[in-house]
Amino acid sequence: MQNISPTFDPWEAYLDQVEHGRLVLSNVEVTTTKLCNMRCEHCAVGYMLDQTEEPEVPLDLLIQRLDEIEHLRAFSITGGEPMLSMKSVRNYVVPLLRYAKERGARTQINSNLTLPLSRYHLITPYLDVLHISHNWGTDDDFLEGGFAMMDRKPSEEARLKMLQTMKDNARALTSEGIIVSAETMINKRTIPHLKEIHEEIVSLGCQRHEVHPMYPADFASALESASLADTRQAIHDLLDARDENVWMLFGTLPFYACSDLPEDRALLKRLHETKNVTVRNDPDGRSRLNTNIFDGQIIVTDFGDELGSLGTVYDTPFQEAYDKWTNSQLNATLSCHCPAVKCLGPNALVKQAYYPTVDFQSRKATSF
Repeated sequence: MQNISPTFDPWEAYLDQVEHGRLVLSNVEVTTTKLCNMRCEHCAVGYMLDQTEEPEVPLDLLIQRLDEIEHLRAFSITGGEPMLSMKSVRNYVVPLLRYAKERGARTQINSNLTLPLSRYHLITPYLDVLHISHNWGTDDDFLEGGFAMMDRKPSEEARLKMLQTMKDNARALTSEGIIVSAETMINKRTIPHLKEIHEEIVSLGCQRHEVHPMYPADFASALESASLADTRQAIHDLLDARDENVWMLFGTLPFYACSDLPEDRALLKRLHETKNVTVRNDPDGRSRLNTNIFDGQIIVTDFGDELGSLGTVYDTPFQEAYDKWTNSQLNATLSCHCPAVKCLGPNALVKQAYYPTVDFQSRKATSF
């Protein structure tokens, strides 16, 4: 099986164009919990989080729906914190990851990595990528930002212990060959600390540093998004300071090769030519759908569900939901393809945030 690397990212939607000559449903993400032991200021699903939960979608039904997908290349689990409830880990997380792995799909889980290492060893036999958020330039950033939306915070000692556990777990899991991919959001708070955040991620042994501009969804709506100019400069500064031996993956970038601005094309050209740097076409709305184990709603992204439901796993096969999205009026404003630069255009959040009046269908990119 091909190793995950800068030359092979199973979550890259453009692989569908290469393998099938068109976009297909090749990627599914499942939310398995509403519980979390943190309340991060940047959380894009924060208002969904709860103190209790009662899953309702039977595991067998979820697997039946996944079985119906012809081209399942990648599978992800998210939350909340999917590893917090051992009942959920036993009844959903492990069986779903095992199913996907045995089927030949690549697997990922999103976790804050603050729980005992033994829990993660329950899933590592079936796991390709362990995805964490890392927006902490200092320990104080974690102490405050990681619990900003929590009314009754754990003691400072308890929070520092969680931070140390995350660091220890990252080093342990990467030494065991698990890819730990740390994601940093670009916003007004993180921009001054991006170099230090990157250095910390490298020190943890993380094989990949993901960088995504922050978009105003859920808790993150309370933070100030960076302007296009500030985001562009922050990326240049990060490229100047990065460890070139660590894979840096940029996602949901609001810059396109069809832009009239030479500074946009100059940035993209630099990204294209820099060692161990990739720019991912966002799978949401291209090759991925999302669902959950509570009401089974099928949506385009696991946040920003203002895009609406496409049905539920009770009454709608994933492929039918995907076809409904593909044929929607909103998707028609987003669905574009420039083969010269292997670009699939903006997702809905990017377009709404930065390009509400731009017709991407009328623009065309040339190769760098």
